Formats: sequence, structure tokens, C-alpha cells
Amino acid sequence: MSSPIRVVLVDDHEVFVDALALCLGDHPDLVVTGAATSLDHAMRLVDDVDFDVLVLDLNLAGEDGLEVARHVLRTRPRVGILVATGADSDSRVVEAVQLGVRGWLPKTVTANALADAIRGVARGETCIPADLLAQVLVGMSRGAQPQLENVQGITDLTSRELEVLSCLVEGLTRTEIGDLLHVSPNTVRTHVQSILHKLKVHSALAAVAIARRAGITGTRLTA
Repeated sequence: MSSPIRVVLVDDHEVFVDALALCLGDHPDLVVTGAATSLDHAMRLVDDVDFDVLVLDLNLAGEDGLEVARHVLRTRPRVGILVATGADSDSRVVEAVQLGVRGWLPKTVTANALADAIRGVARGETCIPADLLAQVLVGMSRGAQPQLENVQGITDLTSRELEVLSCLVEGLTRTEIGDLLHVSPNTVRTHVQSILHKLKVHSALAAVAIARRAGITGTRLTA
């Protein structure tokens, strides 16, 4: 049996944190290893406990929760970050994804939906609602100049990495890519990590934005 996914919760509403921890406790594969309700507490907590996924609200009593995300991505780059927040601007979503945040959900989602998103983020997947995804890609294509300047990095990708990137553009999950290319999900994960490194970005979604700028349409490829 695999180890449970360790989760840290950060939200300035203590009642919400307690309720969420209680709901996640109904899922045997998830365990809450810590919770914080302020920016200062969160910054200390993420240095003191072990965790795989950070569930983060961006509005922490008037302070910017992305500061926590930046710190975690700098010190624990393998940790997945899922933003669970109220209404926010598209530019904030784009900023978070460019930073390396893998998921974005409204607080109104069900506990089961949030649990599924945590599992996806832990696997390295991008979990963003479809109605936001298109807006994020458009925003990244228009405003993410540092990433888009790395379009030339496409030429450094191997033929297999180009196949994987094309599948990502098409919207396939890592499991679906593995099935299509007849490789394991772990192999796909290794290819994705190499793609992100060569394109100098932190998320698959940022890589997709670069691919689209480079003219990669996502036409399904065969192995």
C-alpha cells in the first residue's frame, strides 16, 4: 500500500480550515500534517513539517498568499500547490500558474472534488477548471514574456519530448500520454520534467503556452 498524501492547509478562516481537515480525514489516502491561518504562521509551518501538497488561500488577512507559494517552490520544488480561494482576477490565476502553482479551485467545490484535485496535483498534474483554463492560456500567451522568450528552447527537445509536449497541448493526462506512447506514467513524468527544464518554466501549462506560441497545435502523434 502506498503512503498517504501529506497535505498542509493555509487559510485565514479557522473554521474553514477545521472543516476542510475534517472532510479530508474521510479519505484514507490523504493526511493533514499541518494547518496555518496567517502568513507568518504558514511561512514557519512549511519549513517545519513534511508534506506533498499545499492547499493555499491567496488572501491571508490582507496579505498575499503567493508569498507562501514562492517560498515553498524555492525550498521544496517537488511539492504540489493547489490554490483554493474565492473569486479572483484572471491575472492572479496566470501569475500563480507562471509561478508554478498546479491547481486552482473555488472554495465552493465539494470536499470530494477537492480531494481529487489534491491527488492530481500530487501526481504532478495541472488541475484548473475548464472555464478558467482557456483564459489562463490566453493570458499567458499575451503577458508571460519571460516564458515566451524561451520558445527557442523547443529546438532543444528530443523527438520523444516533442511527442509528449504535443500530447500536453492536446490536453491529455500523463496516464493517457503513457497509453498512447506505450510508456509508463513515470516515464512520461520524466519527459515532462525534462521539457520544463529545457523550456525554463515551472508548470506543464506554461510549457503548453510556449508550445502554442511555437505553432505546436497538439495534433495527436503515434509512437
